Amino acid sequence: MTTIAIIGTGRMARGLGTGWARAGHRIIFGSRVPDEKIDLIAAIPHARVTTRTDALNDAAIAVITLPYPEVAPFCRAHADVLRERLVIDISNPFDHLPDNRVAGAEITRDAIGSGARVVAAFKTTFAATLLEPLNTDGVQRDVLFAGDDEDDKRIVAGLIADLGFRPVDCGVLHNARILDGMVPLIIELDRRYGGTWQTSWKLLP
Repeated sequence: MTTIAIIGTGRMARGLGTGWARAGHRIIFGSRVPDEKIDLIAAIPHARVTTRTDALNDAAIAVITLPYPEVAPFCRAHADVLRERLVIDISNPFDHLPDNRVAGAEITRDAIGSGARVVAAFKTTFAATLLEPLNTDGVQRDVLFAGDDEDDKRIVAGLIADLGFRPVDCGVLHNARILDGMVPLIIELDRRYGGTWQTSWKLLP
């Protein structure tokens, strides 16, 4: 069992928290207003909601699910704690980084500073599929991830597999620039072809 701090309480946060709790992990949600998020505790067994600072202090892994503009300020404010933890960044820059010259996760790494351990993951995954790792045809969905440290990536791959997905290692964190660009594209494809937020990227041999 791993203790995971999920920073944020939106749809992605709730989907990941539910899945990992079912897999036996201990989930702590970090919220700006924990008293207003009590419904999370009722919905997810063995999870709790606390402040963002307390969540980080009690966990070995931090998953950042905040809106992109909030990520770097949060990381700078909590850099000392985040440097001692594996950080999974799922945020998507969209038009905040329109030319993809740098990945959002690279900015997250730089905001934390020297010693940061950041893996980009779940960026190309819709919230609606987080608890449905198999599509309607029974095909296992992929989760693409990228990072610089092989040991950290093995941990993230295990967490992805715990949710029932196939982990696909996309290489170094630099390659998250491509993942960031794949997000608006999959949204466009989903809309054009009636995916109803169920579309996934699939690596075929």
